[in-house]
Amino acid sequence: MKYCLSILLLALVLSATSQRTFRIELSNSTLAAADSVMPFWLQANRHGKVQPAGSWLNLSDLYLGQSWRTSGTAPDYTWGANGVAGFGERSYFQLNQAFAGVSYRGWALTAGLFHDSTYYSGLSTTNGNLARSRNARPHPRLRFATRGYKPVPFLDSWLSFRAEYEEGLLNDERYVEGAHLHHKSFYLRVSLPRQWELEGGLEHFVMWGGTSRNENIGRLPAGPKAYLHYVLGKSGSDEFPLTDRLNVAGNQLGTYQFRASKMFAAGKATFYLSHPFEDLSGMNWRNWPDNLLGLHFRFNDNSRLITGVLYEFTNTRQQSIRGGWDRQEPDSYYNHGVYRSGYTYDGQMMGSPLFFPVVITDGIARGIRSNQLVAHHVGVRGMLSDHLAWKGMLTRVQHEGAYFSPYSPVQRQLSALLEINYANPRLPVGLGLSAAADNNSATGRNLGVMFSVSKTVMFR
Repeated sequence: MKYCLSILLLALVLSATSQRTFRIELSNSTLAAADSVMPFWLQANRHGKVQPAGSWLNLSDLYLGQSWRTSGTAPDYTWGANGVAGFGERSYFQLNQAFAGVSYRGWALTAGLFHDSTYYSGLSTTNGNLARSRNARPHPRLRFATRGYKPVPFLDSWLSFRAEYEEGLLNDERYVEGAHLHHKSFYLRVSLPRQWELEGGLEHFVMWGGTSRNENIGRLPAGPKAYLHYVLGKSGSDEFPLTDRLNVAGNQLGTYQFRASKMFAAGKATFYLSHPFEDLSGMNWRNWPDNLLGLHFRFNDNSRLITGVLYEFTNTRQQSIRGGWDRQEPDSYYNHGVYRSGYTYDGQMMGSPLFFPVVITDGIARGIRSNQLVAHHVGVRGMLSDHLAWKGMLTRVQHEGAYFSPYSPVQRQLSALLEINYANPRLPVGLGLSAAADNNSATGRNLGVMFSVSKTVMFR
């Protein structure tokens, strides 16, 4: 937090002495549902702003800040703050963003609570990455990273890279209090003739340190030597719990990421794959059937009825279990025996929101109830007129529970969303209307609506 405050103070001083565009965004939304929870697409992928429980909610959202000025090599900075107030059956206030960043020559240092970039026109179930969605509220972190892709020296005409290294703190109410979340990623991009691009990379997350509520475990290793075991994906030494000595230190997970893109006269087509791993059996592709596969097309003409369309297929049922193999223990994606809150923050899934529900016991998350699933998803967005934008999504998920506690019978859910937004310079505010519906084979039907009023002000 000392680093966060120092960088934020620097950014405020710079903003006061420079001619930068300052942005204020204010919105108020009213949500109502027929059931005691909000429909899936009214709560998912909203950065944890909408709490799932409750049949009605009034949500006020205020953001102010300054964005990066350029994408070049000159010194630059950004900062922002975002507060959310929810009034409903359970009222809450939360700081959703509070960050500052500085950059130079394509490298950036960012600290605080901040959102990641949105990809694929905002139509993906999980932003194209099974382990890195826009679903949960941001946790405090310090990130050193490239700003987009940087050319590889001497190969800049066809090869470039991007990378991230960050440390975060999971400071919510959880089974292991004060746990840290390490993250790093590395990608390569190859530019080919006829406007083809190929990208491949690795995302690695490690939940480490903290103090377990289990008295037999207690405080987990967190010193410099232990840290190397965590970030290098090594087995634990004698100071670690037995499970970490037999497998790997901490709660290790991540994804392989692949993408192929092709530019056409009308737009850009992209195929992408996100492959999960929890340990060596995932890293060596023993769980090869488990993937997120997606196809996205974005049109160059932003005034079309359809400006973007996407299809995704998700399968996570195999989990490294195969007949005739020695190892018969499932990977159990996003759950862990020591870090029992699993890959969640503030009670919501940090990866794909299709992994649900989050099990809450005594007010503390205890992991994901169903991590074996198969899903089909379609998303479309476009313009109905110059001032009227629309977005539609339809998702079918078959949940089979977890390997040692399967659903019987399996649960099937169909979730739909239709969203319309009106923005006209002649009006002082923007208007939005959303309708969502779920049909679950176990819990029945649920309908919901959301009405929003928003205003954005930009000045120097």
